[in-house]
Amino acid sequence: MLRIALLYGGTSSEREVSIKSGEAVWAALERIGHHVLPLDIGSDNLAMLEHEKVDFAFIALHGGEGENGTIQRRLEEMKIPYSGSGPIASRLAMDKELSKAEFLTHRVPTAPYEVAEEFDAEYRLRRMARRMGWPLIVKPIDQGSSLGVGKVSCLNDVPGALSEAFKYGPRVMMERCIIGRELTVGVVGNRALPVCEVIAPSGFYDFKAKYDKTAGTRYVTNPDLPGPTAKMAQHYARRAHHALRCHGYSRVDLMLDTEGELWVLEVNTLPGMTETSLLPKSAAQEGVGFDELVQELIDVSLEQRRPTSNRITRVLAA
Repeated sequence: MLRIALLYGGTSSEREVSIKSGEAVWAALERIGHHVLPLDIGSDNLAMLEHEKVDFAFIALHGGEGENGTIQRRLEEMKIPYSGSGPIASRLAMDKELSKAEFLTHRVPTAPYEVAEEFDAEYRLRRMARRMGWPLIVKPIDQGSSLGVGKVSCLNDVPGALSEAFKYGPRVMMERCIIGRELTVGVVGNRALPVCEVIAPSGFYDFKAKYDKTAGTRYVTNPDLPGPTAKMAQHYARRAHHALRCHGYSRVDLMLDTEGELWVLEVNTLPGMTETSLLPKSAAQEGVGFDELVQELIDVSLEQRRPTSNRITRVLAA
């Protein structure tokens, strides 16, 4: 059994979600028999690990430094193996603009988009919105859990949606809204888990639909999909995972439009890990229980990481 540092909490806007993931993983690790050293990164300093002998760090953080590669880089400097993707993949996945560029390079279908900056002239923002068409999605560049995300149906609603998104950073994305069914596919190692469909009664899977139990959001594993759609969704999930150089595991969100085409929305390198989160739900469809999944995530994370070129490292560190 391993001595595992469990990193959870953090200081990002997704702190409460991370605490729930951390508590669930903590309980699983203890049931498996590992010795757990819990660290709430919001109050405990990561430097504590320099004086603790640990075999592995399980990262149950969401957003901020936990998911943008900062924590991963520090753990590598301390030579502590950890769960999930490395600094570069984490940075690519967290930054939606960088993700889109990699998707296009690796032939991963993704919705058209433009990036707006906080001090862009109003006429430029309006022109950008018109080019996207209606409805469109406005989202912060580097947030998770649908924080700051808005669906806009007309030009008059654009300023309000931009104002909300700019609360999370100086750059936001305007993206063509794909109308259809929302799907998600977990990737563990090189294996795509069964497809899960997300059905939000409002038709928009925002923060409330994700975390408010009264919202009535339903999650359907192995949904009824036309033809080879499920296999194609798994194929694109693996392709997106590898396009961003992810390691170990991830969860890929997609849309299936009314014409039957699939579009990748984003890759989550540290997906939610409560017992009712989407990754565990999909694993359960293969007969993999929560504790077994947690152990598998440790095992695949400990596998030798794929080498990444120094050139890419220098570009992203700049």
